[in-house]
Amino acid sequence: MAGPGFDNIFNKMKEVTKQAANETNKAAKAAKLKMTVMSLNTEKTRHLQTVGQRTYTLFAENQTIDGKLLQEKVMEELKQIERIEERIKELEAEIADLQTGQHVNVTDVTGGEEKPREEG
Repeated sequence: MAGPGFDNIFNKMKEVTKQAANETNKAAKAAKLKMTVMSLNTEKTRHLQTVGQRTYTLFAENQTIDGKLLQEKVMEELKQIERIEERIKELEAEIADLQTGQHVNVTDVTGGEEKPREEG
């Protein structure tokens, strides 16, 4: 028959396991968000390349660059880039929140009393 000490250790083990699973889930979510940021950066690069290609094409056709005409030709790409940058900022803030929230509370699982070990 298991005594109260065994129950205490078992309950603490369950708590630590649950906390570890929670931290693993947070890490997995942060990794997924980082992959999304990488994908968005790739998309942003494609838009920037399109802006550059359109700018060069305009120059090659006219041997000059008309700012108003250039703006007309690249405005949609620039708007897409702005939207992507905003989304990246949102995702990076979410990643930072997840990472700063990762904290493991260390306790002594061998003693009868619950005394969290002070960190610092």
